[in-house]
Amino acid sequence: MPTRRPRARHDEAYRLLFSNPAMVEGLLSTMVPGLPDVIEPASLRKASASFVKAAGLEQRHGDTIWRTQLRRPERHPLFIALEFQSRPEANMAFRIREYAALVLQEAETQKDTGAAGRPPIVAPFVVYNGHAKWGAATDLADWIVPDPDPVLKRLLGLQMRRRYILVELKDLAPDPSEPPPDNWFLVLAEWENARWGRDAGRLARLWRTVLESGDEGIIRGFGALRQQLAPELPEPDPKLTAATPGRRRTMIRHEETLMAARLRKLYEELRQEGRQEGLQEGREEGLHEGRREGRRSLLRQLAVQKFGPEVVGKLSSLFDRLDPDRVEALAAAVIECDTGAEFAARARGA
Repeated sequence: MPTRRPRARHDEAYRLLFSNPAMVEGLLSTMVPGLPDVIEPASLRKASASFVKAAGLEQRHGDTIWRTQLRRPERHPLFIALEFQSRPEANMAFRIREYAALVLQEAETQKDTGAAGRPPIVAPFVVYNGHAKWGAATDLADWIVPDPDPVLKRLLGLQMRRRYILVELKDLAPDPSEPPPDNWFLVLAEWENARWGRDAGRLARLWRTVLESGDEGIIRGFGALRQQLAPELPEPDPKLTAATPGRRRTMIRHEETLMAARLRKLYEELRQEGRQEGLQEGREEGLHEGRREGRRSLLRQLAVQKFGPEVVGKLSSLFDRLDPDRVEALAAAVIECDTGAEFAARARGA
């Protein structure tokens, strides 16, 4: 079986790229058109995400936060919370809820709030660069109880509503026959689509665009992506754009040859691992099981918050056996029951 590629360099590349304000501005203008017009000019700055680690949460890809502020009303603070994913996560909506709560808690601690102590706005984005379709719910209520009836949907909306903006890069690819867009985020989308499409020529063309920009942060970020595809390539050469036309063409052809060979190898690895376009049946079943276990876990947390750990501890073995329909029924019971004894009786079917 082929050796699975390490993710470290790809993750490093995304952290580098999204530490650049030009990349974040491109993301915002693409995914939330008009937002750059309502925020304060030059207010975008990178914020600390160290509180995520301090809270004891599992380390995740990304956890990058930017802060800006609205022009009106009264320069209200706005946090852009970024998560980077290479594969779908069934419980992402719940993770985003935790993430946003930590951002709000830290803002309150730092007194970084709006007028009269109003909390800042938190806009979560999940930037997904995988090949398979995402598929997971982008709304916490939809993840807890899919397709609820109108009454339950209203109750879930009151208590649980938390959404994130899914940024699926493979759906954003510009026309490769057109010149590279004047938007670094869309250049990244084209790069990732070329990677999945095994198109070394497009990658080499985009790499030339990156080098010619002269932006050191952008060059370092895309350079890390380039090395992840073809580690045989030398490190970025700042003299490339100053080279003679003949030498530049020779270097570009050399890069295209190495990247094409590497892309063919990666494609074969994906095929042998069953991760070519679409998911294996086994992977699909794994995702379903992950969703089921995630809903059981969330049900436990909701019940603990309302009725306490002692009540939930006595029901632990019952929770482990719950099927999806029973989880939905007990999620409604958490809302409807007034006491732990009433909830326990509902859970046991009494």
